[in-house]
Amino acid sequence: MKKKHYMCTHTWSNPATIKDIIKQQGEMTDKEFFAGLKTEKAETLQHWMGKDDFFFCHWYAEDEQSIIDVLEKAGLNDIIVTMPNEMQRYVTSHQITNKKLTNPFD
Repeated sequence: MKKKHYMCTHTWSNPATIKDIIKQQGEMTDKEFFAGLKTEKAETLQHWMGKDDFFFCHWYAEDEQSIIDVLEKAGLNDIIVTMPNEMQRYVTSHQITNKKLTNPFD
């Protein structure tokens, strides 16, 4: 099955666990972070987190369930709530193609 781009909005299911999780992640490298969120069917490509209640990840996956499966394998489904949204248009300044933009409504 062909992989597609997804943006996932995440939030904490139990805000009391935030400090412990952030501390654990502080012991990881970026390489370890991405390796822990990757299977043949889904992988995290980018991650954004600030001090707000929501944080975001860019996934490349076969489908939404493949993302949930990776999060389950990593033990994260018990501590975060995830809303994946497929993005039909994906462009990045890191890879300029000079092609016309995809119409997500086609």
